[in-house]
Amino acid sequence: MRQFIGRLRAYPEHLRFKWYPKIARVCLNLATYQARQSLKGVPPLVLVDNTVLDAAVTHETRWISTGTKEWGNQQINTGYSARVPVHSAANQSDRYKQITYLTSIAHMARLGALKLHLSAELEDEQFRQPGGRFRGYSYCDYSLFSDIELESIDGWTCATMGPSWMGLPSVAEQQRRRLRQSDDQLFHDLFALLKEQLGQKCDQDAWHIRTAERHRMLCFLTMDGPLLKACQSLRKKEPLRSMTTQIMSPEELGKHLGLVPIHPHLLSYNDASWFVRNDYTMPGERRRRRGEYKSN
Repeated sequence: MRQFIGRLRAYPEHLRFKWYPKIARVCLNLATYQARQSLKGVPPLVLVDNTVLDAAVTHETRWISTGTKEWGNQQINTGYSARVPVHSAANQSDRYKQITYLTSIAHMARLGALKLHLSAELEDEQFRQPGGRFRGYSYCDYSLFSDIELESIDGWTCATMGPSWMGLPSVAEQQRRRLRQSDDQLFHDLFALLKEQLGQKCDQDAWHIRTAERHRMLCFLTMDGPLLKACQSLRKKEPLRSMTTQIMSPEELGKHLGLVPIHPHLLSYNDASWFVRNDYTMPGERRRRRGEYKSN
C-alpha cells in the first residue's frame, strides 16, 4: 500500500516530464510564428556576444534540503540536487526581461529561421574564461542554446602559450595587440568612436561590431548595457550611421522580428533526467559563481 501511495504521489511529476517539453514546443512555435512567416527565405545572420551566452543559462543546480535524519546515532542533513530556475517568473529586472526574448530567439535558431554565429575573437574570449559560464557548471544546468551549434563566422585564432619563463603576454593582452595591429579601417574608426564613452578597453567590442558588418549580418546581439547605451547615443555619428549591421539587445531583436517573449520556466523539463523544482530559484536570483560550486 505504501508503495502504491508513493507511485501515486510521483505520477504528476511523471506527467510533467512527459508533457511539459511538448507544451513548451507548442508555445514557442506560436510565439515565433509571425516572425517565421515574415522571414521566409534566407535566414538572417546574427553574431552572438558572450554576454548573451552567459544569460542563456537559465537553470542551475541547487541543493534541496529534506531536513535532518537519524543515521545510527548521528544526525545528518539530507537532501538532493535539482534543476531550478535562476530567476523567478515575477522578476522585474531588465536582465530577466531580455532573457524572455532570448527564449524565443533561441527557438528561431533551433528551427533554422535565424543563423546564430560566434567569431574567432569571441571564441578566444571564451577560451580564457570558465567554460561553465556559457554552458553551465553542473549536471542539472540548462542553457537555451544547449542544442544549438554556434559556428564561427570567420574561422578561429590561436593564442601563443608556453611556460612562464618564456615571458609571453597573457592571452587577453595577445588579443588586444592583435586587434590594434589590424589594418582594418572600419575597426579603427569604430574604436575611435566608442572609446569616447567606453574608454580604451572597448577594442574587442569594436572588433565584434566590425565583424558583423563585414559579414553582412543583421545585428550584433549583446547584453552589454554600457555598449548598448553608447551605440544608441552615437548612432548618428560615423561609422555607425552608415552601417547596415545594428547593435541590438535580445528585446530589440525580438521586437524587430515580431517575437513574443516566453518565460524560461516553461522549458524547465527540457532535456531533464533528474529532479526539477520550479518552486525554487537560485539564491539572490543570480547565477552561482564558479568558486561557489568548488567550495561545495
